[in-house]
Amino acid sequence: MESTGDEQEGERPFIDTVFDALADWRRREICQFFREGDVTTATVDELAMLLAACEPVGLDQTHGRTHEEFASELTESHLPRLDAAGVVDYDERSGTVRYWGQPTVEKWLEHVEEVDGLND
Repeated sequence: MESTGDEQEGERPFIDTVFDALADWRRREICQFFREGDVTTATVDELAMLLAACEPVGLDQTHGRTHEEFASELTESHLPRLDAAGVVDYDERSGTVRYWGQPTVEKWLEHVEEVDGLND
């Protein structure tokens, strides 16, 4: 497909960024946490506890990780990725995550919930 010239060299279309952000179950859980709750901020520790509590059982090699392991994954990979996608604001110094809401992400999360519900 030929470029339309709307994108600068090296930039990806926004929808690619959204799909990349939602490609991992941990990032989806974080987005769902904010979307479904009445909270707009959380700490890395709170999100690590969330992930430890809802880790899918079918992930043989990774199941049973500790809170500290989840916190490390969040700070090193998942939160910077969500921040770069514009889904959250992640302040590394304070360990605080702020969610402003992202309609495109929320729409795809609804679709994920529907598909997961069909597979239960």
